[in-house]
Amino acid sequence: MQVFGWVGFVLFQIFYMPQTIRMMRTRDVTGLSLMAWSILWLGLFCYVLYSIARRDLIFIVGNMAGLVQTSLQIGLILKYRSA
Repeated sequence: MQVFGWVGFVLFQIFYMPQTIRMMRTRDVTGLSLMAWSILWLGLFCYVLYSIARRDLIFIVGNMAGLVQTSLQIGLILKYRSA
């Protein structure tokens, strides 16, 4: 069953790539909600804490990676929104 956890982890990382690449190429963040990305970041942070408490490696790695990707999205939104 762990294979499904790792497959989910990979799919979630792929999920972020098109948006990140588009934002970096076009520097256009029109229509992206900083509030929505911030709520996602907070949710992932809570999942990281919960995953650590449960000592569940798949969810620790997956949620940490998601937290990093979401932080990048928020950083790009802030950078390009003020540019």
